[in-house]
Amino acid sequence: MVPIYVDGVLVGHTPIEKPIPVLQGTHEVSHQPPSIRDPFIQYGKIKDMRQIYVFSGDTVNVFVNTDLLEKSLENVKKEYRNTNYIGIGLSFIFLIQLWLLTG
Repeated sequence: MVPIYVDGVLVGHTPIEKPIPVLQGTHEVSHQPPSIRDPFIQYGKIKDMRQIYVFSGDTVNVFVNTDLLEKSLENVKKEYRNTNYIGIGLSFIFLIQLWLLTG
């Protein structure tokens, strides 16, 4: 499940089954909130951002490829978990060495 943002506001997670009501005009659809974008392109478009124009009473289908993003998020979570395990193990070894030196 990947979060989807319209104009920087979280509107749901994939897959989104029902239409999202918006006002007439230009809107930006992406899977990244504005707060975590590269600060140098904070006010510009990002690679996976879609800019759409919605007419009054119209429905627009927007497709954002989130398959690769979902897989990369899973890999990041696994790496984070493994890094935590390694950190805990190294901390435990350090404490044992301190205990042996002082005892």
